Amino acid sequence: MMNFVRVLGHLLRGRTALWQCYTTVSWRTCAECLSWHGRIVADPSAFPAHNGCPHEVRRFPVWRLAAYRAHGQRMAERAREELQRRDLFRQAIALLPTDQERSVGLFDRAAAVDVYIPELETLARHPVLADPALRARLREVHLARWKSKFARERYERQPERARTQQERWGVQRIKELFP
Repeated sequence: MMNFVRVLGHLLRGRTALWQCYTTVSWRTCAECLSWHGRIVADPSAFPAHNGCPHEVRRFPVWRLAAYRAHGQRMAERAREELQRRDLFRQAIALLPTDQERSVGLFDRAAAVDVYIPELETLARHPVLADPALRARLREVHLARWKSKFARERYERQPERARTQQERWGVQRIKELFP
């Protein structure tokens, strides 16, 4: 009923279409752009495109509002997960010199959301990682999470060969970073 009222309100204002904001959810997308991921707007210029964050604003018919709102909620949750992952990753780096056990646990929790090779390249240069035992633990955590990410639904849309090549490349790169 509530969606019917919303749709009717838009139609009474002369709106037959709305727009949904999409941004790429990744380690380098700024927090502001992530906060717009999934939002529905009446004016496509409302999305504050900046910092080179990849984005688009897609038009949809106003009578499909209920489906797009549900999709937008899932998108917003994915953006929140990414922001939480970043926070866990930062905490883990901060704890590396003082509490390695807790740090590895935080890295594991962050990697459960997603693993980004450029972040691991930065992490691999941390001075504390001269310890071979710590490097081995981080290698195992990130290898396991990297491999499991390719079983997720969003990767199933990729061609099988491309997906397996990407997975193998990441496995090799993690092994190089944490020998």
